[in-house]
Amino acid sequence: MESSAPVPPAEKPNRWSYQGAADVGGAPVGDLGYKGALLMAAAADAAAFSAVVSLIMAKHQWWEIWLIVLGLTVIALMLAHFAGRMARDDAAAHGRVRWPVVLVCGIPWLALGAAAVWVRMRNAPSTGDLLDDSASASTDMFSNALLFLVLYIASGMVAGVGEFLTRNPLRSSYRNLMKAYRKAQQKLAKTQPPFERAMFVREIHRASFEEDDEVLLNAKLDRLAFGEELKQYAQITIAAHLQDPSATDGMTEGDWRPMRRPPRLHVVRDDPEDQQTTDEKTTRAPRPDGDDRTAPDEPPGAVA
Repeated sequence: MESSAPVPPAEKPNRWSYQGAADVGGAPVGDLGYKGALLMAAAADAAAFSAVVSLIMAKHQWWEIWLIVLGLTVIALMLAHFAGRMARDDAAAHGRVRWPVVLVCGIPWLALGAAAVWVRMRNAPSTGDLLDDSASASTDMFSNALLFLVLYIASGMVAGVGEFLTRNPLRSSYRNLMKAYRKAQQKLAKTQPPFERAMFVREIHRASFEEDDEVLLNAKLDRLAFGEELKQYAQITIAAHLQDPSATDGMTEGDWRPMRRPPRLHVVRDDPEDQQTTDEKTTRAPRPDGDDRTAPDEPPGAVA
């Protein structure tokens, strides 16, 4: 008995693949919403980092503080952004990115947030009020650090999860292809009517050429048929005149020895004797019986 090989189970489609038609041709509304949320998260991060940097750089210029704040905000959001991108590429099996590579961006992002929270908890804003007790100051520092931590995690989630859900490297190529397709359709709509008219005129000329060719062929056939009638009429007339029907049997048959036109030699000589010798050689021909003696001048095509 033949043993049937086990059929491997069918692979389940990857729900995070970039090949989905709905994902490739998705509307840009989601992208716009993600970019708007990312902008608001960046503003919140900048405000939170501004409070942290102001605690440790109180004696610096304001523009120096804001340069550091912008740098920290961009670094934090880009780390979360690229972590979400690499996670989506790994989920979609796109490229060579795998989950451990996500830690390259995730660990620095967590370290940056932890350092900012530690600075926020260790340094309290100097208000100049000596009546504040230590318990109230400790509560305010803890509340501010907790608020910063919530904002930092929320902005990172917006950047990372938003990139994970909206990323598709094939979407831009698909949109460019659709734009080129629409332009090609518009160009086709402009050039198709002249092309169809040209093809219609071509078909008219082709039909006219075929008709003329058929007329020419019929004319040739009529001429050949009329020539055969003239041959038959000449055969009958000559046979009646000679009173011998067998005298014209070979009129309609092919020639046994068809006539050949002698070649024309255009030779120019300075010596008249050489010119006369050349003319004599061209007018003399060997006899058909193989005799090397030259025959007198005979008309071309004469039978010996």
